[in-house]
Amino acid sequence: MAFAQLTQVFYEPAAAFAALKERPRAWLPLFLLYLAGIGIVVWYFQAVDWDWMRVASLPPDMPAEQREAAAHAMSRGMMMGFGIAGVVIGTLVIFSLYGFYYWLAGKLAGMELGFKSGFALVAWASLPSLIGVPLMALQIATSKGQLALENADMLSLNFLLVHAAPHTPWVGIASALKVTDIWVIVLSTIGLRTWTGKSTTTCAIIAALPYVLIYGCWAAWILFKN
Repeated sequence: MAFAQLTQVFYEPAAAFAALKERPRAWLPLFLLYLAGIGIVVWYFQAVDWDWMRVASLPPDMPAEQREAAAHAMSRGMMMGFGIAGVVIGTLVIFSLYGFYYWLAGKLAGMELGFKSGFALVAWASLPSLIGVPLMALQIATSKGQLALENADMLSLNFLLVHAAPHTPWVGIASALKVTDIWVIVLSTIGLRTWTGKSTTTCAIIAALPYVLIYGCWAAWILFKN
């Protein structure tokens, strides 16, 4: 049953979430997100010019001795392992936090939405992020090995608009924000409305609030520090 919703969630999301309501299982979208994320990380670290990356990944204002020590401590396999762990553990932690958030928001808004349903909702709503994977693959394939991983996503705000230089204050938040985030919020809104029967406005506020708080506080912190 879940396989039918893989494409339906893109063109008929209300029907897809209605079909998933009784059995909101997250394993299929989670597997696809893991497969895509791990695949990109492995390919990137196999293709990147390692000598270039060891220099480019370290802050330019780091003392020479520390730079040399840090560069020697880095290895391709170690960095690849950290990247894979980031995909696996990071995704699981973020989705779990969203599951708890939706459970709590459901309690406050009078919605019947458990942790499992919240976890499944964010997993299915995150499928649009897979659209960026072929574009990232294209970036890696044409970079001649000299590409920072955060610059590989052609759908990020940094790639499209900001163009913040590496190791500058805004590069992190600009690289984290993606145009597909809007699609994820829309799908989350539709899923919440379909599963809870609450108004579109209420569901949209609940779906967008984490983005507003996280990126708003992040931006405020950057402004405060600089």
